[in-house]
Amino acid sequence: MSTASSASVLHDKLYTLDIALDPQRMCQTFAPLVCNHFGENFEVRAVGIEIIRRRNQRCVIRYRVDAVNLATQQRHEWRVIGKVYKARRGEHVFETMQQLWKNGFARNAADGISIPEPLSFSTGLCMLFQEEVPGVPLKTLVKQASSPAHFRLLARTIAKLHRCELNLDQPFLVKDHLLRCHPRYPFLELACPELESRIEYMVQTAHKIEAGLIRDAKLTPIHGDFHLGQIHVENGNAWLIDFDALAYGDPASDLGNMLVFLRGKIKKNPAMVDLINVFLDEYFSRIERDVAHRILLYEGLTNLRRACKCLRLQEEGWRRRVQRMVETGVKCIEEMQRHGWSSERYLFDFDADEDPADVEEEMEPTPLSTL
Repeated sequence: MSTASSASVLHDKLYTLDIALDPQRMCQTFAPLVCNHFGENFEVRAVGIEIIRRRNQRCVIRYRVDAVNLATQQRHEWRVIGKVYKARRGEHVFETMQQLWKNGFARNAADGISIPEPLSFSTGLCMLFQEEVPGVPLKTLVKQASSPAHFRLLARTIAKLHRCELNLDQPFLVKDHLLRCHPRYPFLELACPELESRIEYMVQTAHKIEAGLIRDAKLTPIHGDFHLGQIHVENGNAWLIDFDALAYGDPASDLGNMLVFLRGKIKKNPAMVDLINVFLDEYFSRIERDVAHRILLYEGLTNLRRACKCLRLQEEGWRRRVQRMVETGVKCIEEMQRHGWSSERYLFDFDADEDPADVEEEMEPTPLSTL
């Protein structure tokens, strides 16, 4: 993480970032938000600023707002997350969060599953304000000690999203998943021509599977970037975060993405096999089992997307990792074809072949139980 004073302010796409990192100007911005949240007797005395994550598309900032009650002189520290977006981006994320908040994900949800409270969207700053949630990311907890209770909560959280009634845009289909490859998969074919036929097989077969199966599936809200870092946990409660990729699509895509992440942890933590099954058993106790038919498709597409990421980063050994990710993706698609796209064997046998350093990026299927 970087502090505002040490961070270099980039102006390529986030043209309001310099304002977002200016404590005095942000005091003015937070003044009405503090009055709205705490009451008219409160005023802002100082704003602490910390950059959490900086990318070309957005910057995520933690604000510590020092507010004081003028009547009692009692001080409060209010922690708020701000997301600075490119021009004309981000407002739809705020609107979606408002829908979620009003449809069962508010702070005091009876099932203990919530989202950050959406506070405001500033058009002038291209900035979304939301309260910082408590708890610890599940990704951190899993590194410390894996608990079946955490994976049941993980399943209940994503199942709740998949059952939520939201007013969303057009369906998010295979072509849209492929557009999330960065760089796009044709560049991967150019960089690794020996893999071109395998990549084309994956892409073309994915479109065929969609035409023959997915278009008749029940589409739901999907998170779009579902992994362990997107869930905060505390005292049996969960907070789902980061809705930039939320869309209307196949719920199996969230499961496929998550399974790719979880499989990559089995080398270091063999107990993850049982925890994956705990997660899936809990999920399918709440959601129709026909979703399981399509998980392998999205595991394949996730492996392709991460292979493209390896090309973009070009870290040491990237060609070897790209080859293994592509081959794993192909095996996922082949397994679907082998069972006529209708098998519930969403967990199946592959020989895992990972180096310990590859755990976070490599996702090789490993023997697990079946439904």
